[in-house]
Amino acid sequence: MHEGQLTFFGGVSKSGGVQVLYGKGKQAILFDFGIEHSSLLFPKQTTLYEPVGATTGREIRQFLLGGMTAPLLELYDPQQIKGIDPAIVSRVWSDREFPQYERISLFIGHMHTDHIGALPYANPDLPVYMNHDSYALYRGIVAGGHYPDTAARIEACEDLSIIDFGEFTIQIVEMDHNATGAAGLIIDSGDYKIAYTGDWRRQGKHPEKIDRFIELCRNKGIDVLITEGTRLPADPAAVPSYQQPEDELLNDFAEWIGAAEGLVYLQMSPRDLERMANMIAIAVEKGRKIVMESSHALIWHAANQEGLRILEGHPALNAEIRVLDATVTDGMTVPYDTVALEEVAEHKDQYLYFFKFPDLAQMIELETLGQLQGCSHFIQSDYSVKVDHKDVAKFLKTFGITGHTLNNGGHAHPEAISDLVERIAPKAVITLHSPHPRSLDTRGVKAFFPEKGQTVSVASIIEAASVAAGQ
Repeated sequence: MHEGQLTFFGGVSKSGGVQVLYGKGKQAILFDFGIEHSSLLFPKQTTLYEPVGATTGREIRQFLLGGMTAPLLELYDPQQIKGIDPAIVSRVWSDREFPQYERISLFIGHMHTDHIGALPYANPDLPVYMNHDSYALYRGIVAGGHYPDTAARIEACEDLSIIDFGEFTIQIVEMDHNATGAAGLIIDSGDYKIAYTGDWRRQGKHPEKIDRFIELCRNKGIDVLITEGTRLPADPAAVPSYQQPEDELLNDFAEWIGAAEGLVYLQMSPRDLERMANMIAIAVEKGRKIVMESSHALIWHAANQEGLRILEGHPALNAEIRVLDATVTDGMTVPYDTVALEEVAEHKDQYLYFFKFPDLAQMIELETLGQLQGCSHFIQSDYSVKVDHKDVAKFLKTFGITGHTLNNGGHAHPEAISDLVERIAPKAVITLHSPHPRSLDTRGVKAFFPEKGQTVSVASIIEAASVAAGQ
């Protein structure tokens, strides 16, 4: 029996970009497949702004040569990396030796770019596992034009599914995060058990999922816990800002939309489909009609076509959705009837508009046409472009629009992470997805701090923790 080991390609002392390879014998599983936020390049998106992105058609080549993704060429589409010299890729990683496996599979925890950024360039023969609702959301973001599709073989798995790779199994465990379907996993090799949280939070709609994960880990006797630590501060004594529970956030939304006299603009991430559904239901209850820009509508429709488990029986599924005609480009087919911009402007008090930042120019017409000038409200809800962004603020000031912020983030407070570590009580804990992993209070559990590119056996991690405990 071969020894299980971990190789850390991404997410080490950085926010995002987690790529960790666990392998034993001839099989391995890589989790996740994203690009770090602080890399040289960022995968292009259409929802926010144009960051410094990779050259179209050469993305994976630049990610590989920039050291931004795992240097295992078998993971990638041969046509997209054609001509790349493996020796140069190896040199980028200081010619480190990496483990070789006959078969590598991929687990994707959730649908944020820093966890799926390399997926469009995956080898068509690569088996990809993800939670069912993550898969539904992926189909949505592809339909909405936010990502190219992948040729890899995706298997959508039900929550708590167990996949057997021979010398080890993985169990997919749904968590709570601000991307629908987010999941962690538990790896069981018979001799050791590893838990990976993925991105998670306690202040969301489903803290009970975190409690369930903890209980599963306790029952299995986890040896090594890998958790995200996005909100860990540089100074361990610093206290991060309060994060509002999801139910309180939705109550504030209901109050604001109930009191609004004019048009309500809602700028939120369409990857949080449960919040989107809850806000649709609240708006309809308050007498508002729902209008979306086209990519939001495409995501909402395509994801729900897959049968989102989290939204079974949700009243938002029966809501009438319309698409603002000004957002429909030539040749685009949208799944709902369109409504004219002029109609929305004329009847501002009747609509909630799911809006995205690049469409700010529409406010010029929506606010100057029709009645109720100076009565509109703009709600920013966990969207990367905030109300105080200079361009947004300029439009709000010009047209007398009242701005609101409804954020609670997708990541756990440091106190919640410490509590999770203490309750699971692993032999060792590894904190990824954070520039400040050493600031976590592990409450007596020994921490292991990997280096980028490092390969280490699970036994060595536990042994190092044991030695530290004996000092």
